[in-house]
Amino acid sequence: MPKLAKLFNVTGLVFLALVVVMLILNLLRRNIYDPVLGINILVIAKDGLGIVAVREGSGLVSVMRLPDNLLIPIDPTGAEYRVEAFYKIGLPIKNELFVSRVSIGQALGVVLAGVVKTNSEFGLTGLAESLMSLSSQTNFSIFDRYNLLASIRNLLTKRTNFEISFPAVVADAVEEADGTEVLKLNSSIFVWSLNQWAADEVLSETAEVTVVNGSGREGKARSAARQMETAGVRVIGLMTARKNTKDCLIWGNEKLHPKTFSFLRLSFSCQEGADDELFDYIDHDVESDLVVVLGEKN
Repeated sequence: MPKLAKLFNVTGLVFLALVVVMLILNLLRRNIYDPVLGINILVIAKDGLGIVAVREGSGLVSVMRLPDNLLIPIDPTGAEYRVEAFYKIGLPIKNELFVSRVSIGQALGVVLAGVVKTNSEFGLTGLAESLMSLSSQTNFSIFDRYNLLASIRNLLTKRTNFEISFPAVVADAVEEADGTEVLKLNSSIFVWSLNQWAADEVLSETAEVTVVNGSGREGKARSAARQMETAGVRVIGLMTARKNTKDCLIWGNEKLHPKTFSFLRLSFSCQEGADDELFDYIDHDVESDLVVVLGEKN
């Protein structure tokens, strides 16, 4: 019995140590949720996948479920997976949550800064449950979870939540070799998204942005520009960087456009670039208010 009790004590201490390590790592995680700006979240639930948009500043929270048979091209390979594969079996790739968030965001032309994978059901109630659960997989810090949960609860009491139907016109039905029907997104998705996911605080600043591709992957600047424009950013130029960078970098006067600067920094994990380093990445001056150089991690 003493040996058994000692074994239980050791096991308990190991478990406690693991919990402490998880909490410390969570505390060190970068915060990405700003209640003023709001956030779009990719939710991968046990019974479906979709987007939850939280806009506490505007008093709105909305939910859109994606069709199970919708095809999503995966960044950077271009391989296509049905939506149901994301939540039923998962993707056979490393950094699954990151790749899912980036790929679906680019495919729909919308910034998805947050991602949650949960065993709860898809919807606001399930998202609230997952934010309180340590078993959920997410890129949210503990502080993000607390603030986001508070925002959702506040908005739910005001009955300002609504469901968005996935529009049929943004996807074409295609029959695969085995006879099953799938949906492939067409260019209309970017027009529709422009009117659906705008952040009022960003839109009102009318900041002009130049997007520079420093990722080394062709088409990255155009994809990111579509996402930024959907949020209300005015992209006036695209460029290819003179050299690549691992992290996203941003230049500009934060005081003149604080909401746009903060939105880009949080959404694309940008670091503020040093004043004397901008022309290491671009070969001529630009007239935009802000310059964003996308990195390999984007």
